Amino acid sequence: MTDYTQSGEFRASLNDGNIASVQHLKNEILRGLVVQKFFYAKQCGVKLTIEIANTDFILSYGVTVAVRIIGNLLDNAIEQAQKMTDKIVTVAFNEIDNTAEIAISNPIDSDFNQHQIFETGYSTKGSNRGLGLTNVRDLVEQQKGFYMDIETKKNYVTMTLIVTEDK
Repeated sequence: MTDYTQSGEFRASLNDGNIASVQHLKNEILRGLVVQKFFYAKQCGVKLTIEIANTDFILSYGVTVAVRIIGNLLDNAIEQAQKMTDKIVTVAFNEIDNTAEIAISNPIDSDFNQHQIFETGYSTKGSNRGLGLTNVRDLVEQQKGFYMDIETKKNYVTMTLIVTEDK
């Protein structure tokens, strides 16, 4: 695995403040995912903004499953933003009373249907697609203490993974 934290490009990105707060992500695998998606977004011409309080964020439960879910949501958000005029994706990390929330927000088309996106086979990307969000739904349903919230507002969708310690 490439260690982006030692590369000059990573340091330059940290210096411009885009992902300086990634140091507050205390799960190494989650931090690595966010760094990887930051560079993927940049490669796609999309700005990935990371929002996190100046305190440490740590998932104490279900980290591997959460990373799979967040990775899928970020891929979808980046691919969608790539097609839009507003090429910005935001991922926000918040922790309140032993509940972690990871929210991903991106611009959407007017034909976005939040009731169909988790259906098997539904895709805006063509045939033989539509399994990613179905997998997200299944992972959330299989994991105790995991919940998904979806909100659409002003041509943006925000998908929030909520992880409670109610195992």
